[in-house]
Amino acid sequence: MRTLIYMAMLLITFMSVCFVSNARAEGYPDYLWGNKNFILCGAHRGYACYVDKSSLVVEEYNPPVYKLAVRVVNVPDADRGNVTPSDTYVCHMFYDWNERKMYELGHDGKWRYIYPVGPMAKTGHYFVGEMAFYIAYKMKFYGGREWYDEETGRLQYPNWSDSLYTLVDKAR
Repeated sequence: MRTLIYMAMLLITFMSVCFVSNARAEGYPDYLWGNKNFILCGAHRGYACYVDKSSLVVEEYNPPVYKLAVRVVNVPDADRGNVTPSDTYVCHMFYDWNERKMYELGHDGKWRYIYPVGPMAKTGHYFVGEMAFYIAYKMKFYGGREWYDEETGRLQYPNWSDSLYTLVDKAR
């Protein structure tokens, strides 16, 4: 009987530690300042990226070609409660639905292809283009399907989870 009680206490302690660790790992507010116009788009090493939904502009609507612009707000130490942005910028995106290719306008004025899968260095640590497209058209661009990754030779899903779409839907 003592062994059973000891095992139960050990299990409860283990589960409590795991729950607290998972809660702390999340640590980033879904909406900056609690404002549902500022939706968490990505977070990495304390740095959070928010898309300002209210700033979205359709620059070109000519299916299968789309161009969108949206303001992005970066917040350092967001996992520690900071809500003061370090910078903001406007991100310009180009989409070709037939080719299923997404591009971001770089600081050099050139369009940079955004890969649907691969290492974070290749796909980016945040997913502004996917979120902007979903906000504008309520359609997933890269999400919801597998893509062939040339580096691994396998089919893979994009680096974000469906929570990206859930946060947008909750903000509507």
